[in-house]
Amino acid sequence: MVRALFGVDAELRPRSPRVRLTPIRRRCYLRRMSEMSVVFAGGGCRTFWALGAYTSLAGLATTVEVAGVSAGAAMALAAALGQEEALVAAFCARTAVNPRNVYPERLFLGRPAFPQEAMYRATLLELLGAASLQRLAEGPRVRILQACVEPGWLVVPTVASAWWAYAARRRRGLLHGPEVPHRGLAAEVDTAQEASSVEDLAERVLRSSASPPVTPILRAPGRMYFDGCLVDAAPVRALGASARAGAVLVLLNRPHPPAATAGNVRYLAPSAPVPIHKWDYTSPARVRQAFDMGRRDGEAARAEVERFLAEHGA
Repeated sequence: MVRALFGVDAELRPRSPRVRLTPIRRRCYLRRMSEMSVVFAGGGCRTFWALGAYTSLAGLATTVEVAGVSAGAAMALAAALGQEEALVAAFCARTAVNPRNVYPERLFLGRPAFPQEAMYRATLLELLGAASLQRLAEGPRVRILQACVEPGWLVVPTVASAWWAYAARRRRGLLHGPEVPHRGLAAEVDTAQEASSVEDLAERVLRSSASPPVTPILRAPGRMYFDGCLVDAAPVRALGASARAGAVLVLLNRPHPPAATAGNVRYLAPSAPVPIHKWDYTSPARVRQAFDMGRRDGEAARAEVERFLAEHGA
């Protein structure tokens, strides 16, 4: 019976048939036996669904590596730090005092019309805090996928063409970008643990999320960055080689037909459209609804994910 449930040797079978594995003991067995890596797809505020789903599934295995792109990179950091609720609370506090998603009148004052970048950055800095780099060093590796324009390519036509290709992939229901990025784009993968400061780490996440005009283009020496989803919106490729070879759980944030598993990769999608727009920074209630919906969907998928981990997560 134990072998059927957990894939362990007979020596671990309870000595008496009357011994039962409590839920806590069962989770302990699974955590000792299973490892997984987790990928957070990009999708703005919809990624709070994925964070909620992760909170319901994290106890099934030891998370050894996490990857994310765009807002999914922020969720990956929160997951690696064990600060899921803290991120939700910090972001909700800011959305509660932001009545609009655009302020055109600010342009006359020389200020950005869109409040999202400032709110996003402030939330990241609050989440990370002074002790976070040390905590990150002790946790799973966090990979952040970024997209930049290669030197010598015209920025506007290159990025416009890449956005069109990304939109076409979405319409066709494709989860991943091509193995070779769109012409003129280069993919970069940052490791959060290599950041020199909290500010540097926040900048790396924001580079992965650069979606003008809502959030600005960000630059580094010799590089101009745009949203990493232009390369891959569900960046399994950002994981290290050993992580890609093990069990990988990909948390999407749009409903997707249930072709749920491809080899050692398990996809989990919302049961219904997530009730928030990706750039809606005005509603703490909708943020919380997205997060709570993710927790419910994650809980509903626990048995399936357990079976997947029993096969691929050892």
